[in-house]
Amino acid sequence: MTKPAQTYLSSRRYNTVRSLSFSLAALSTLCSMSAYSEQTDKERIKSLEQRLLELEQQVQKKNDHSSTAAQDAQNESTQSKKIVVVPKTTQRPSHDFEAPDKSIVLSNSDTTLQIGGQIWLDAIYNSGEMTNRAGFQTSSIAYESNTTKDNTLLSVGQSNLSFKSYTPTQYGAMITRFEFDMFDDQGSADFNLTHLWGEIGDFGAGQTFSGFMDIDSFPNILDFWGPNSMVFTRQPQVRYSTAVNGNGRIMFTIEKSSSDFAVPKSSTRAEYDDINELPDLTVSYLHNGGFGYIKSAMVFRQLGYETLSTKDTTLGWGLNVSGAITVTPDDTIKFQLTYGEGIGRYVNDTCCSYYSDETGGVDAGLDSNDRLKAIPVTGGFAYYNKQWNKKWSSAVGYSYLAIDNLVTQKDKSIKNSAYSTANLIWYPATQIKAGVELQYGDVQSKSNLEADNFRVQASVGFKY
Repeated sequence: MTKPAQTYLSSRRYNTVRSLSFSLAALSTLCSMSAYSEQTDKERIKSLEQRLLELEQQVQKKNDHSSTAAQDAQNESTQSKKIVVVPKTTQRPSHDFEAPDKSIVLSNSDTTLQIGGQIWLDAIYNSGEMTNRAGFQTSSIAYESNTTKDNTLLSVGQSNLSFKSYTPTQYGAMITRFEFDMFDDQGSADFNLTHLWGEIGDFGAGQTFSGFMDIDSFPNILDFWGPNSMVFTRQPQVRYSTAVNGNGRIMFTIEKSSSDFAVPKSSTRAEYDDINELPDLTVSYLHNGGFGYIKSAMVFRQLGYETLSTKDTTLGWGLNVSGAITVTPDDTIKFQLTYGEGIGRYVNDTCCSYYSDETGGVDAGLDSNDRLKAIPVTGGFAYYNKQWNKKWSSAVGYSYLAIDNLVTQKDKSIKNSAYSTANLIWYPATQIKAGVELQYGDVQSKSNLEADNFRVQASVGFKY
């Protein structure tokens, strides 16, 4: 090959290599720029995502704070409702614990639901023939020996459960009460409806304590039955109650009637039917003062009976004065005085004696001229309650009941009875109480049959 040709080929080869070098350099630069641009976009996207996450967290924190504040406000409102609206209903002192009932404010409602009750055990020893094994009822003492088999008993009959509600309305507070206990006179656990009650403002209806009785005068005793002369009954009724004079309250009730006819000597109970054509009417006045309180109550009843050939009615009435007198800040005296004609069904001992299936009741019977007559009943009790300190208390008292029997009443009809107790009660915690009580009672019949019973009772109660 000639030299010019070699020179031409070398020059072309050089130019080609040079062009390739420039192309490679340009391509490398473009790739670098593309890679840089791609990396920059990723970092920008990542930065935006991080910023978005931070903003979301800030919004969530604000929402959480608002929710917490709203929940706190709701809880505070709920707690405020609990403190303000929960009512306290009256009950016997032995069932009243220092710890309050548990309350729930119902959602989407102004109603507060209150749940309360107790688990209670009585351990009892008897020395006589008391047929009411779980309650110290003097009219249940049998005159015959060997009537009862066991001297000891364990009973949970004083255990109970209650549901109460409170709802404010434009007509006043609406309060309801549903309650039952487990009492059975032989010590078996049984469900007994005690209260099924509702009221709004000054009006009430349902089943609860009679307007003729005073549950606040019930002494602080462990016995379930209570003093023999105590006016004590719960029954269906309609009630109107209103405050007067600042410290007083007057109440009117229309209550279920249930005549309890005393069977004549020469007859059987099956021959007579009780007549209950009209309801019982009661009126009472309660006055509170620095001395304590006093309550006066009256009841008016129509009593009657009928047989296949005879029918007769008569009027019954009664007066009950009761109260509590403050002796010292720690000591009180509770009392009750009762007199009436035809009120036997309202009184503890005469409502249901052991021999009532044979003798009938103590409301009304036939006189010597076979005319219906209301039977007079007189009774009363007094109890001294001593609060030794926050942990210990005692109550001691006596009760007496007398019936002016008609000549036609049967021989085993109750004539009079007496009841007395003394106790020592310990309060180890606000939801626990325990104690021991000595109880004595005697009963006498129209024909002067007599019997008595001594009982020792130990009890423990737990509030839930």
